[in-house]
Amino acid sequence: MRLRLPADKAKFLLDVLQRAGNKEVGGQLFGEQLAPSDFRVTELTLQKRPGTFARFIVDLVQAARDAASFFDRTAHRYTRFNYIGEWHSHPNFKVHPSGMDITSMQDLVSDHEYQGNFAVLLIVRIYQNNLMAKAWLYDNSQSEQTVNLEFEL
Repeated sequence: MRLRLPADKAKFLLDVLQRAGNKEVGGQLFGEQLAPSDFRVTELTLQKRPGTFARFIVDLVQAARDAASFFDRTAHRYTRFNYIGEWHSHPNFKVHPSGMDITSMQDLVSDHEYQGNFAVLLIVRIYQNNLMAKAWLYDNSQSEQTVNLEFEL
């Protein structure tokens, strides 16, 4: 899978991470499908309530509101614009999913109410004043794959 992160979205993440300091923050990824397995992030939400030094917990109420707002703005054209996954920071740890991150994503995609085929987890942090980011793809077969993350200029 290919996931493109436009420059304005990368700047948004860098700004958010600088403000959050050593607390984990996160939100949802929404985007546009450009071709099969090729997506561009068009929106990153930011959860109002931050996490702690070592943990980020999704606010399901805000996530539902943010998703509804995105789908309204994109006229419910789900085949072109849709939920891609989640993002959060690891300001104090490696840019790699924790055991809890993996379990959360596997639980999401295997939930019988989840209507997607996959979900991406994007983990970000600041390292030497630059944005570091990596992404993983989860599907309902319980597999985990790295995502080809491309920063657009």
